[in-house]
Amino acid sequence: MARWERDPVLKRRLSWLLAGTETAALALNFYFVFAAYLRRITVAISPTLLSTEAFVILALAATGVFLAIAVVQGCLFVRGRGWARVAFLIENSALVFLGLVWFIHSKVGQGEPNVYAVWGGFILPFVTLFPLLWPLMLLRPTPPAAGAR
Repeated sequence: MARWERDPVLKRRLSWLLAGTETAALALNFYFVFAAYLRRITVAISPTLLSTEAFVILALAATGVFLAIAVVQGCLFVRGRGWARVAFLIENSALVFLGLVWFIHSKVGQGEPNVYAVWGGFILPFVTLFPLLWPLMLLRPTPPAAGAR
């Protein structure tokens, strides 16, 4: 048994570290992936629907809402809520999948994929989100004892 599994203080610190890292990685990846899909949808509906400034503001506002939800979810993860860990795993996997779909779609019909799709859809999720899947699967936070805070 590893030390972090035996020591509740160390396990709680690792939970905070993992929750903070996961929240930051999810928000960063959400911005790039959401912005790409939002751009594709708005161009399909009407190329002049959103100006560049309005598009960036909308993407940042959606990312801010997602970040606030992820922060609350991270706090609940540290407090031992099992569903928060599962939600992190689902969000993490969904963003990796959506980034991969975006990357593959940008490559279809072209010799070279879009550089933005390579970095935002393929490299960034696989560098930031994919490595966090293993610790999320291993670290199952337990609720603190009744008298502990």
